[in-house]
Amino acid sequence: MKKKRRKLKIESIIILLLIIIFLLCLIKLIIFLVDIRSNKKQNDDLVNDVISIKTEHNINTGEDEEKITIDFDKLLSINKDTVGWIRFNSDKVNYPIVHTNNNDYYLNRSFDGKINQAGSIFMDYRNTSFDDRNVVLFGHAMIDNSMFGTLKDIHDINFFNTKENNYIQIINRQNEVFIYQIFSYYLIEKEEYYITTSFNNDTEFQTFLNTISSRSYRYFNVEVNINDKILTLSTCVGTGNTSERNVIHAKRIN
Repeated sequence: MKKKRRKLKIESIIILLLIIIFLLCLIKLIIFLVDIRSNKKQNDDLVNDVISIKTEHNINTGEDEEKITIDFDKLLSINKDTVGWIRFNSDKVNYPIVHTNNNDYYLNRSFDGKINQAGSIFMDYRNTSFDDRNVVLFGHAMIDNSMFGTLKDIHDINFFNTKENNYIQIINRQNEVFIYQIFSYYLIEKEEYYITTSFNNDTEFQTFLNTISSRSYRYFNVEVNINDKILTLSTCVGTGNTSERNVIHAKRIN
């Protein structure tokens, strides 16, 4: 009888522990989903509040051109770490860029600085400006495709059939618009090499360019050399504790 009671007690404890674990996981999931929703709403509001787009006719080309202006004063009033804005993939990537003295702070903080698992799009802490030889931007690949979640679209065979998808747009705090043309993309295990931001000499930089170009899953017929300024986008492949990275490299063409 005592053995039976002891067995029932152990089983009850195990069931209780399983219930507690389930509830903790459920709470964690709810917080995660709330974070995603609140972060998306905040960024949607920012897009509506700070972006002004006008269409102007270029008499030289005879074509209508889009002119974009970002209200950086408003962005800086919310977050003094603001350094720019990124637009890519038909504005599926359309976010402010922040920069601080480490690569951890904005992994779990939204643009307004509040704790949020969706994080922000941020520049590598070693970068000083968009004029660096390799400017690296990080962002999470969220399950709702927010942040850098749509970088995986680049692996679709038809992605580059849309002309605009070959380019990434960066606007700096002076409202200068930089256009970058993609020349390489690939999946790779987490490493430090492709996020190198400074180089000892031109030879070292050229070796870097040769390496990241040769890794590409597609040949772009885009020449890169030591005079180019590179933009690198990096995100995790999927969610959770994954070690694989989705990487895109582009060169500034204006």
